[in-house]
Amino acid sequence: MGCSSRHRTSLPTQLRRSPRSSATRRMYVMQVERFELHPVRLPLRAPFSHARYRRRESHAIIVVLRCQTGLAGFGEILPRDYVTGETVESVLTTLGPAMGARFTGRHFDDRTSVVTHLHRELDHAGRHLATFCGFETALLDLAGHAFGFALGKVLGRKAGPPLPAGTVIGFDVTTEALPRHAAVMRLRHTRHVKMKVGLVDDVERLTIVAEALGAPLRIDANAAWESAAEAVRRLRSMRAIPLASVEQPLAPYDFVGARRIRQETGIPVVADEGLCTGEDADRLIEERAADIFNIRLAKCGGLLGALRLVERAQANGLRCHLGTMVGESGILTRLAELFGRFVHGFDWLDGKGQNAWLLANDVLEEPHAAVHAPISASGLGVRVSRDRISRFTMLGENHGPTR
Repeated sequence: MGCSSRHRTSLPTQLRRSPRSSATRRMYVMQVERFELHPVRLPLRAPFSHARYRRRESHAIIVVLRCQTGLAGFGEILPRDYVTGETVESVLTTLGPAMGARFTGRHFDDRTSVVTHLHRELDHAGRHLATFCGFETALLDLAGHAFGFALGKVLGRKAGPPLPAGTVIGFDVTTEALPRHAAVMRLRHTRHVKMKVGLVDDVERLTIVAEALGAPLRIDANAAWESAAEAVRRLRSMRAIPLASVEQPLAPYDFVGARRIRQETGIPVVADEGLCTGEDADRLIEERAADIFNIRLAKCGGLLGALRLVERAQANGLRCHLGTMVGESGILTRLAELFGRFVHGFDWLDGKGQNAWLLANDVLEEPHAAVHAPISASGLGVRVSRDRISRFTMLGENHGPTR
């Protein structure tokens, strides 16, 4: 059943148990007995802003799934209403309890049965993809420890080398501070840079960074421009600046406008807020409204949902970028790291390791493990701190445990 009341709960002390031996795993059946939803408030070290939002802290929901032995798996829901329509309130009151009810009481006897169940649930998730991502991750983490497999194994590919970090410059870096900021990036040999646009001095800001780095820049409008005509005009004003791509120049689902931008400027268009579901991908391809898909696991339905989008893109000759949502905890940061290691075709990872350098506090016992922990470790391969979840929980908002 769903959560029927709001009350504080403490996480059990024993969160992890050693993976079972191969002989034991062959006869072991894992039953998901309950779920918990823990809304947390994670402050940022510094504000981050773009054309749609200014963020000083991140509001996430930590999902805990627990099986009959007490073993726990963790996931993270990072709802953004302007992307998938989900909010913290809707996840806590309706979406989370409803999805939790579909995961509890289930029996699994191996990794294949888990993945089969997740594909089936993904087909019914609709646009509630941040919620699905949290439950998918928690179930894979739980099953990984129960059956002794690493999360990357569900992607069915061999691991590649770690991706380099992509750097994103938001409005919080003032124009006056940009020369120094760009000089530091040059000293660090930063190459993969995306700048948020939608300010009156966009051209000045882009020029400063482009001249300092001597490399093409990606720009992200976050749907700041009202029409294709305005977008074309803005982009033509930037013609002296080497631009690699323009991300989400118009409101999501303005396919005609996006196609016009591609045709009239020749600049590759990246779909982001307008790319969440498989149906979104199919429509973008059909309408020739994008050259590149921006994959972010929290909005694309976790590992399996994101993999479907990448496969659609590659089958139709489109490229993919790999990014993250601002304010991800170490759980989603780890998930993006694993996805980038096992799914090939990406050149960088925007927001790589952000839980350690953007968040003032994280839910992992060791934040840097999100990037550096061995990818062969069972489950997510990182340890989530029950004390930190309790410390950062929004007072009075815990939901669970629920059978």
